[in-house]
Amino acid sequence: MYELNDNEFQYISRKIYDYAKINLTEKKRSLVISRLSRRIRALGLTGFQEYIDYLETEEGQTVEFQLMVDALSTNYSLFFREPHHLDFLYDKILPESRQEPLNIWSAASSTGQEIYSILIKILEYQSANSKVIPCKLYASDISSQALTTASRGVYQRKDTAKIDDKILKKYFLSGTGSKNDSVKVKKDLIKKVHFFKLNLDDEIYHLPPMDIIFLRNVVIYFDKDTKIRLIDRLYNYLKPNGYLILGHSESLSGISDKFRVKGKTIYQRREL
Repeated sequence: MYELNDNEFQYISRKIYDYAKINLTEKKRSLVISRLSRRIRALGLTGFQEYIDYLETEEGQTVEFQLMVDALSTNYSLFFREPHHLDFLYDKILPESRQEPLNIWSAASSTGQEIYSILIKILEYQSANSKVIPCKLYASDISSQALTTASRGVYQRKDTAKIDDKILKKYFLSGTGSKNDSVKVKKDLIKKVHFFKLNLDDEIYHLPPMDIIFLRNVVIYFDKDTKIRLIDRLYNYLKPNGYLILGHSESLSGISDKFRVKGKTIYQRREL
């Protein structure tokens, strides 16, 4: 493990903030040390100052900078996490859907468990109700590595331990031989999702209007001004009466009055 002095920490924090508005407070210093120490060792450097010098080179500003972003962005996700959101989708949104395709966006999709959980919930609703729900599913993240994992759809078997066996057999393939400890989302499901890299701090997203935006456990990493700008931007990407779904510890209180509360961290666009 390498030492990280105040100037070095401030440099790295500023780089990440300027690019993605991720707010690395002092509490995150140990995380920075842990995750970037791996990059320092991989590059054969002696410490953080050499790493910072390398980031200023042409290669450092492109390839290594993205690897740093990948390392410092939190890519933690679970299948069927915060199930009340998926229940709301199943019980409220899908029954009210019309012939027009539902546009659903997982705006910080991490390694893909969220968007696949959403898709499975939709497919299960269709099966139970003998009803086709036209949908277009979008999944974005700032981490290239996370998106690679998501688009492959391969996970450790332990990551699916809480998924019902019936669902697991229906939508996943089990690995064999040396891959016995892994499962893979079936190819026809993967093909239904459009994965793409996106920085939520970008001013333009090049996306169609959305019926539902899942933005769970992301805004907690932003300062208040960034939250206000982001939520205001997302409001404009939602269709009239569209839904914005946040994580369990997040709220729009003091951030935006453009939404009405429809459930626990479930918000509906208010028409002004």
